[in-house]
Amino acid sequence: MSTILRRFGALAAVLALPLLLAAPAARAADPAREVVGLFVQSCLKYVEDPLDLRAWIDSVPQLRKLSQSQSQAFLSGKGGDVWSASNDAGLFALVVFNDDTCSVMAQFANATEVSQVFSEYLRRKQLPIDKVGDQTKYTRGIDQREETYRSSDGSILYEVVVLTSQSPRAEVQAVLTTRPNR
Repeated sequence: MSTILRRFGALAAVLALPLLLAAPAARAADPAREVVGLFVQSCLKYVEDPLDLRAWIDSVPQLRKLSQSQSQAFLSGKGGDVWSASNDAGLFALVVFNDDTCSVMAQFANATEVSQVFSEYLRRKQLPIDKVGDQTKYTRGIDQREETYRSSDGSILYEVVVLTSQSPRAEVQAVLTTRPNR
């Protein structure tokens, strides 16, 4: 993952994070479902309307906006805002850049499960999003799988990138991103 994401662990230590969604008692915490669920509810749902995304974020009191200094670890010098969330499944961040690129990150999540949950969601909803790329790279001994999808319908065409790592050394094991083509 990007070096800017290495600070995820440091932020976790200093933030008292609220619960985003309480997991039902009968269901074990599932980081893959949580990260994909937050991504679908935010970045993917509102990819065509960034104002509605901001309104949705404002309506979710469990999302805690990070200060500008804390946000820089995720923004890498670009403009935008970052919100944190946690629950029994783990620690998550929602990042919205000024160019309307939107990402959801999970500190820990099984890479294979994230990919499967996202693929299953696309199949169930029959969304006009096609997988156009899938590659794995190794950087400093850490695996990074990047799956790229592109929309084929809608008022705004966009890309979805699912970046995952199986490595326990990865500071962030899942990043799901929408990139509108404007």
